[in-house]
Amino acid sequence: MKHTIKTVTSLSLSALLLLSNSLPSIAQLPAIRTPASPRNPTRPRVPPPPPAGSTLPPIGNLGSLTQEAAYTLGPGDRIALDIFGVPEFSKEYQVLVDGTLNLPIIRSVSIQGLTLQQAASIITKRYEPFINVPVVTVTLMVARPLNIGVAGEVTRPGSYKINPVREGTGGGVKFPTLMEMLQLAKGVTSAGDMRTIQIRRPRRGGPEQVTTVNLQDFLDTGNLRQDVTIRDGDTIFVPTASSLNTQEVRQRASANFSADITKPIGVVIVGEVNRPGPYTVSASDLRSTNQQTELGFVGIDQQQGGGAVVGLPTITRALKIAGGITTEADIRRVQIRRKIRGGTEQTILVNLWDLLQKGDATQDVLLQEGDSVIIPTAATVDLTEVSQVATSSFAPNAISINIVGEVIRPGALQVRPNTSLHQALLTAGSFNQLRAKKDKIELLRLNPNGTVSRRTIEVDFAQGLNPDNNPTLRNSDVILVARSGFTRVGDNIATFLQPITGVANGINAVSGVFTGFQATINAFQNLFLGGDFERKNQLRQLREQREDRDQQREDRELDRQRQAEDRQQQALDRQRQAEDRLLQLQDRQRQIDLENRQLEIQQQQLQLQQQQPQQIQPNP
Repeated sequence: MKHTIKTVTSLSLSALLLLSNSLPSIAQLPAIRTPASPRNPTRPRVPPPPPAGSTLPPIGNLGSLTQEAAYTLGPGDRIALDIFGVPEFSKEYQVLVDGTLNLPIIRSVSIQGLTLQQAASIITKRYEPFINVPVVTVTLMVARPLNIGVAGEVTRPGSYKINPVREGTGGGVKFPTLMEMLQLAKGVTSAGDMRTIQIRRPRRGGPEQVTTVNLQDFLDTGNLRQDVTIRDGDTIFVPTASSLNTQEVRQRASANFSADITKPIGVVIVGEVNRPGPYTVSASDLRSTNQQTELGFVGIDQQQGGGAVVGLPTITRALKIAGGITTEADIRRVQIRRKIRGGTEQTILVNLWDLLQKGDATQDVLLQEGDSVIIPTAATVDLTEVSQVATSSFAPNAISINIVGEVIRPGALQVRPNTSLHQALLTAGSFNQLRAKKDKIELLRLNPNGTVSRRTIEVDFAQGLNPDNNPTLRNSDVILVARSGFTRVGDNIATFLQPITGVANGINAVSGVFTGFQATINAFQNLFLGGDFERKNQLRQLREQREDRDQQREDRELDRQRQAEDRQQQALDRQRQAEDRLLQLQDRQRQIDLENRQLEIQQQQLQLQQQQPQQIQPNP
């Protein structure tokens, strides 16, 4: 719909009768005349009547002019100028780069920064000396491209050039709205303050106009009046929220003017997690495994049933891809450090214990590009809380430990994060009752600084979960079950006798070879040279010889198997000897440490003895 503005002077019946005879000449010729002497100021100025069959729109009916009335003209606008009764001048004109119109007779007219109504008034005044009571209508046909700035907490801040479009045939010009511009800037980030969005609009000859818009009110109540129309030269600024409201962030995550949650983002996760480091959070399906390196999403358009947004980049999902938290993590003081606009850093404190105990979903904060997640170390570990945390979604599904030594099934095991030492031993089949040292075991643990701690633990299956006798295991722990004293002595004797046993087995093998060779010669002599023997006896002897060779072959095969087993046993014995030497070295190291400690105590005692005479001085 074209929006028109008309300037009409009031009419009187007597003036209309006086001018009725001169109307044909005005209609036949352009109403152009040279400037004349001033007319009688008391004579009423009456516009000519409209042609037959035409009607003027009602002046009071603005329709949709409220939105377009504030539009100001500028270079690039295309307008339609209609001067009633003068069709020669009524056509479309382009506003030039200097903001002027080049019109017939009056030439250049500056209309930059004026509304349609103001432009019509100026053109009317300029044509008054040449046209008798001009009635001028100005209509915007094609609006100029709009230069709009978007800054602050948006994904793609910058300057945007928008071409307004016309709604249908003969409709009005449609200008972009605030939400459409935010969509064009790829949405508002989670750090943006949706309640105080500013629209800064320059004004002609005055300071800029600042309008504050509350888009959170639109999300809460659906108030479309917050979606204001944007004009040429406007600047949209989305400020950073002073505090993070996670409930509002989750609410607007599905809005079309929010930042794209399926876009890959980069985060850094450090502290008490199993695999700290940088991670790329991408739009792929999330798998709850300990080997995952990508956090995934399901797009809004891919959800079944149109329910709540799933797959959001929350802190719990990020902890999952980092292998889960360790047993020493302090989940009450988790920190998210976020770089905001202007170079400053915002620290967000998260209490995941409230999430587990109270179901406070606001603690599961949404992450964004560049966030750093820090999991601090707990000062003290409450063993009653360890089992609850281990069953959470941000704990690892399993940890890997190794059990070495005298157990039924030694090797690597996958166990639950809250597994105790006793549970791990039972999972490995418990002790080897004939060989194991069942009263003590050793626990080797890799520390974060790269060192290895080794501690001896007394095994008592009657004890419950406690850090002294039945501690909770961590990822990559090694449990060493040593041999008993009798087993160690027996293995050493077998190792000493192993060479002698090998020589005896070799002699038996050589003797068997010669025996078989002699039996073959005897059979040959009896078959071909012994004509006194009967054929039946010869065949019987050959059969017996064949059976003897088969038996010897089986014996040799058994000997080889025994030798292979003996070699394996020797390798195990050497390994045990190496372990024994390691234990001796450790005992020696402990003795050296004890001696050093005693020397230090002696030195301290000497120093104290030397200081005592100095402190006790007789009074003069």
